[in-house]
Amino acid sequence: SWLLQGCKLDYHHYLSLFFDGLCETVHPYDFFTRLEVHDILEHGGTKILPVIPQLIISIKRQEHTVCTMLKMLQHLVASGEALVPYYRQIQPILIIFKNMNSESPTL
Repeated sequence: SWLLQGCKLDYHHYLSLFFDGLCETVHPYDFFTRLEVHDILEHGGTKILPVIPQLIISIKRQEHTVCTMLKMLQHLVASGEALVPYYRQIQPILIIFKNMNSESPTL
């Protein structure tokens, strides 16, 4: 649980920090990071939009956790924030995911 109310939380610091932490693959760090990102996105409202450019930088650096990043992007879009201006920066991570799926054999 947070010691501060959501309205007093520094989203530039914490949301960016947790998005950077999504590269963790060791349990329980990966679990807590995903949980906190979802929690912040649920309660962030209008404070999320100014942080999106920093989040895009984090997304582009984490090619090995593509599925986690896609889930976070899905939650970010569901929170009502506009990602259209950042489509060109998000596209490479989507291409990596597409290529990973197209290289796997189908049964």
